Amino acid sequence: MRQKRFISLFIFMCSAISIMAQSPIRYLESTFPQLTEIYREDIDKCHAHYIFTVDVSGSMDKFESSVVPSLEQFIQALPNGDKVTIMPFGTEVMCPMGFSGTISDNVKGDLCRSMKTLYNNPNYDQLFKDHTNIYKAVNKMSESMTTNSEYKVNILISITDFLNNIPITHPYKRRLTTEEVNDMRESLKAASTDQYVRSIALELSENGTDNKKEAGYCLDQIKNDIFSVTEKGLEIVPIGNNKETINQWFEQLRKEILVVKLTAIVEADNKACAAQMETNVDIDGNTEAHITWEESRLYGTMQIDSTFLTQQGFEFKNNKDAYCRTRDHELSLKLGKVKNEKFGFHKLSDSINIGISFPTQFDNELAKLKIKKPLSGSKADADRIIFTFPLPLWLTTLIIVLIILYIIGVIKALIRNKRERLKGKISISDPYGSLIKEEKIKPCTETSVGKAAIIKVDNASWRFSIKKKEPSPFLVFKKPYFVWCCEAGHVSVRKTQTYGNIDYTNNIITLSCKPNKADEVTHKVKVVLLR
Repeated sequence: MRQKRFISLFIFMCSAISIMAQSPIRYLESTFPQLTEIYREDIDKCHAHYIFTVDVSGSMDKFESSVVPSLEQFIQALPNGDKVTIMPFGTEVMCPMGFSGTISDNVKGDLCRSMKTLYNNPNYDQLFKDHTNIYKAVNKMSESMTTNSEYKVNILISITDFLNNIPITHPYKRRLTTEEVNDMRESLKAASTDQYVRSIALELSENGTDNKKEAGYCLDQIKNDIFSVTEKGLEIVPIGNNKETINQWFEQLRKEILVVKLTAIVEADNKACAAQMETNVDIDGNTEAHITWEESRLYGTMQIDSTFLTQQGFEFKNNKDAYCRTRDHELSLKLGKVKNEKFGFHKLSDSINIGISFPTQFDNELAKLKIKKPLSGSKADADRIIFTFPLPLWLTTLIIVLIILYIIGVIKALIRNKRERLKGKISISDPYGSLIKEEKIKPCTETSVGKAAIIKVDNASWRFSIKKKEPSPFLVFKKPYFVWCCEAGHVSVRKTQTYGNIDYTNNIITLSCKPNKADEVTHKVKVVLLR
C-alpha cells in the first residue's frame, strides 16, 4: 500500500514539476494554442473569485504549518483583479477583517499577513474552535457567491477532514441530516445559476488515517447529494498532512488559474450555440424545415447529423443529401420523410427532432479542457394525420377515383347494353318505288325480313336479319350496335355489300333484294332505326 502511495505521489510531483517549468500563459499557449488565440483578450479581462472555507477547529491546529504557507504562496501568485474570500470555520463560520479582498499589490500583503492568524485569531470567541459545522461552511460558500455575483468564475475550495461535529446534538459527531442536505443543495443550486463553478475538497488526514471510518464523516454526502447540482461536481483531493504535497497542489492550481478562466469562457460559448427550427409536415410525411442558428467564436460551422422521431410505429427517412456542413445562419431544407410501418392513415403526435454537431479544428483542445461539445439540436412539434403508401396521397386518390368511376362506368355499360332494344320502321317497295308494305319493328334484340321471316314479304325469295351485338361492358364508351346480314337470296347495299352495321348514329340503310346475285331487283327495303 505504501509503495502504491509513493508511486502515485511521485507521478503527481512529476506532473506538477512539469507544469511549474512554464509560466501560466506559456503553458496555456503551448497546450491550447488555437483557443488561446481566439480568447486571449477575454482571458485578460476575466476575473475569478476564490472562496476558501478552512477548518480551524482545535483538532485542525496540527495542519497549520502545512496550510498557511501554501495559502500565502497561492495568494502571492494571483493576478490583480481576482478576488479572494477566506472563511475560517469551526462552531460557526467567520470572515474576519483582512481575510478577503480584490487582489492588488497592497491587498496581497494584507492577506498574507492575515493568514498568520488563520488558526488563532483574537476575534474568535471562546467556543469557536470547539466544533466543526460543515453545514454552515458550505452554505457560507453559496452565500458568498450570491453576494459577489459579478464574478462569473468561482473556485470553491474546502480544506477540512470533513468530520461533522455539531455542538447542539448528541452525539456531537454525526452525518448531515436530510433537511440539512436539502437546504445546502438548494442554496448552492440557486447561487451557481449562470455561474462557472469549480468545487474542490482538500481532504486532510493525520498519518494516513482513513477519515471514512470516523464518526461524522460526510464528504460522500457533500459530493453525491449537494455538489452534484453544479455542472462540474466536486473534485476530491486526498491531501493528508504532507506539507510538500499541499504546496505542490496549490502550485498546480496556480498554474491552472488561466486554464480555469479559459474553460469558463469557452463553456459560456459552448452553451450559447443553439439552433431553432420550424417544420412543416405534409399529409405524405414530407418534411421541410427552416433552421436558424447563432455562430460563435467557438463554432462557425454547423452540420445536421440526423432527424428522428420517438413515437412508436413511426420512423424518419433522412434526406442525407441535405445534411451537409454549412456556414449559413438561416437555411431551408427538405429533411426527409415521416413514415409508418403500416400503410394507411396514422395519427402523428410527436416532435421532429434534429441532431446537430459543430465541427471544429480544435476538438482535441476542447477534450483537454474536458469540455463536451454540445450535442445540440432542436425540435418542433408535429401533430397531424400522416398517409403512408408508396404513392403520394393525391396520386393514390386520383387512381382510386378513376377506378371507382371506371367500375361505375362498367356497371352502367352493362345495364345499358342489356336494356338496348331494336326499334324502328321498315318500308318495303317494288323496284319502281311503289310502297308495298310498311311495318314497325317491335322492341327486340333480333328480327328478320323477307321469306319465312318475322316480318314477312309476299312473293319474296330473299331474307335478311338484324341482330343486336353487345360490346364488352369493360369498353365503357362503346355502345351496342346492330348487324344486318343476308340469309337467303341476295340482299346488298351498293351491289356488293351483303352485310353491315347499323346503329342510332347511322340509323338509315336502304337494301336491294333479289332472288340471287344475277337476277333483277325485286324489292327495295328501307330500314330506319328509331329511339
